[in-house]
Amino acid sequence: MSQLILNAIGDIEANTELVEAPDLTVGVGEALVRIEAAAINPVDFMLAAGTYGYQAQVPFALGSEGVGRVVESGDPELQGRRVLIVPNYQQGTWADEVVVKAENLVVIPDEGDALQLAMVGINPLTAHLLLTEFVDLKPGDWIGQNLGNSSVGQYVIGLAKHLGLKTVSAVRREEAAAKLRALGADVVVVDGEDLAGRIKQRLDGAELKLALDGTGDATIGALAQAVEFGGTVVSYSSVTGQPPVVGLGDSIYRQLTLRGLWIVNWLSTASKAELDKTYTELAAMVASGVLSLEVGATYSLADYRKAWDHAREAGRDGKILFRP
Repeated sequence: MSQLILNAIGDIEANTELVEAPDLTVGVGEALVRIEAAAINPVDFMLAAGTYGYQAQVPFALGSEGVGRVVESGDPELQGRRVLIVPNYQQGTWADEVVVKAENLVVIPDEGDALQLAMVGINPLTAHLLLTEFVDLKPGDWIGQNLGNSSVGQYVIGLAKHLGLKTVSAVRREEAAAKLRALGADVVVVDGEDLAGRIKQRLDGAELKLALDGTGDATIGALAQAVEFGGTVVSYSSVTGQPPVVGLGDSIYRQLTLRGLWIVNWLSTASKAELDKTYTELAAMVASGVLSLEVGATYSLADYRKAWDHAREAGRDGKILFRP
């Protein structure tokens, strides 16, 4: 048995070791989970570098997302069950087996692809909260987003279709636009001259109830111009490292509201019943094929450096996962 452990904050390459035979003693209120699959998320690299909102305390067990089977537990209802490990950074999933507090486990369906289910923890939850926590959306409502070709953006499109919502996605390249159209996105607009005007033209008189920002650039300002009076803009990430750019006129004259979402806050305040219900529903949608994401490749733990290189490769297609 082995597990990837971060021994110092900074360079993940220099500070990580593959520990053989880690301590897997199961205490009261804990369970031993044999990992089926564990996703590599950009958050994992940010945690290692110390650039994330959550500050890891070393030695730190790496890996935020994963699914597996309970092989040892004092709770007979958990024994042998497939479980999702809650991505609250209290345990690492880049391992063959890991000891997890029972309260950090959600029992999910036995059916479904383990690789797809291993990605439920962060991005589908983010998409779900973006569409349910800020605006009371109804079937037929329009929402807009940038970073539409990201994992979150693709899950937003899938969930929106499931809920009967319509989406406008702003992307940077025509190749990304073609991919989103194939996924069933309603309107996709490539960034460029007069983006705001082209978005309004494609909406043909309709207005956005909600705009979602993952980039921290001018595209959210263009989307904001199509948001209804008193509407909402939600920022959940910034690939540029910059704050969302919403026009002063939109903020003042049209009274748009700017909100923020970090799922760690929701995970720390949601009741166990709400957490279980949300993840169970998302896992069921993944198991049934309502939600899915392209998988680029899988790696063993021993090949973790190759996996990291692939995960950080510019322009790669599909998510990279460990399959111990």
